[in-house]
Amino acid sequence: MLLKRIIPVLLLKNRNLIHITKFDKEKEIYVGDPINVINVFNDYEVDEMIILDVYKTKNKSKVDIEYLKIISGEAFFPMSYGGGISSVEEAEQIIESGFEKIILNNKNLKNFDLIDQCIKVLGSQSVIASVDVIKHENDFHLYNYINSKKLKLDLKDYLKLLIKTGVGEICITNVGVDGSMSGSNLEIIENLENIFEVPIIYKGGAKDYSDIKKVLKTRVRAFASSTIFIMKKPGGGIVLNYPSGEEKEHLYG
Repeated sequence: MLLKRIIPVLLLKNRNLIHITKFDKEKEIYVGDPINVINVFNDYEVDEMIILDVYKTKNKSKVDIEYLKIISGEAFFPMSYGGGISSVEEAEQIIESGFEKIILNNKNLKNFDLIDQCIKVLGSQSVIASVDVIKHENDFHLYNYINSKKLKLDLKDYLKLLIKTGVGEICITNVGVDGSMSGSNLEIIENLENIFEVPIIYKGGAKDYSDIKKVLKTRVRAFASSTIFIMKKPGGGIVLNYPSGEEKEHLYG
């Protein structure tokens, strides 16, 4: 694994690529064909990619293993998948389809049974815990994207328990700015300083490459974004971008 990484995130709704701002489905827009986007990112030589099927858990739909096989057959870089994973057998199928890691989020809010099983079967290096965080009244809280509510469970206590499972990485998404391009908020990183014994991926709010550098100058191991690398043009079509090798050396700091 690279010491520092820059990760594009593709948000899927079934087999379509979409964009959502601040987890608000009213601000959802269709972006394009995921396969076409993946083929362009092959040329950019991305460090890795995260694929999130954002409605699978909410709709209680099964993971589309056949489509994941198609995706992995096109990609020349490591990939992680999250969305609707409900059993360790399903997690194994995702890995067997060509993905390096699985991502668990909502199931962890109920209990750690599934993540414990996945770590035991797949190994810590293949499991990422995704944690959605929202700021309310000058404090950060866990956020449940299924019912769009903040939770009473203490964020830091939850993260400490999550770390004890032996999970390989934790992806922190800053819900209040995610997809807004208003700028990455380092306050949340500083607030959670105690969790950096586990590699952290940060996602949320980036407006340009300067935010990548700002985030990677902290103890965060990887920067992720579903917005700055994939932009929808007002008149239709999309613009894709990713730092060149020289730019990455500068951004890794």
